[in-house]
Amino acid sequence: MQAEPQFGSDWTDEAAYAPLVDADRSLFAWEWLRRDACYRDAASSSGRGDCARESHSPSDFGLVAFEPPALAVPCARPLWNARAHPYVLTVTDCAPGAAADDFELSRLGRVARLVIDAGGEHLLLSDGLRAIRLDGSPGTFSSGSARLVYRLSGVEAAERPLLTLRRLLAMCRTGSFSRSLHPREARAGRWIMLLRAFDGLAAGAGQRELAKQLLSRSAAAARWRDREPSVRSRVQRLVRSARRLAAGGYRRLLA
Repeated sequence: MQAEPQFGSDWTDEAAYAPLVDADRSLFAWEWLRRDACYRDAASSSGRGDCARESHSPSDFGLVAFEPPALAVPCARPLWNARAHPYVLTVTDCAPGAAADDFELSRLGRVARLVIDAGGEHLLLSDGLRAIRLDGSPGTFSSGSARLVYRLSGVEAAERPLLTLRRLLAMCRTGSFSRSLHPREARAGRWIMLLRAFDGLAAGAGQRELAKQLLSRSAAAARWRDREPSVRSRVQRLVRSARRLAAGGYRRLLA
């Protein structure tokens, strides 16, 4: 009998992970973070011990604000900070010019989440699968209409926020996320398998059960380790990779 799902999904049910096929890497990173026991404790108002909310801030986990760990893709709206996620574009506002060239948050309200703190204003535009992150000074987004000034510097360092800028401009023009600028992640299938493997381990599944569900039904046969050495090697690599990602390796997805 399978143990109860740890994170709201039955790891044996491929369809439960289907939304992730179209998710960007910042949301894959969220799926790993919400599985982190320390984060789950810190994000809970009733957290206790070393990982209680009193001991950790959202920035310890690369976030601007705590996001409930019960929220999976596509319901979650995690706001990664610029230190963890170099695709965050920093902007300021200046004196308004032609109204047609101003940024108006109200026009994008259906996909917008704004967090204001002592560091300024943090804007996430997301439909739950794709995300655009902007940081601004106080009043940049909340004041209504603003002429945005974009901060880019360096050569290599400018590439990622420049992509965010291109995505923002496309959304402002069309009102939707650009398919060409938000392509499907080439490794999404592999990343989903790693999540399922980790969830299986958390539910008490052994390597044989993981191999049978994720790699080959032949693993259900007797002496499968001897008969299917390649499957045995693959499931061992799968388990090692899943554990590395869960231990913080998921941060590489953001960078």
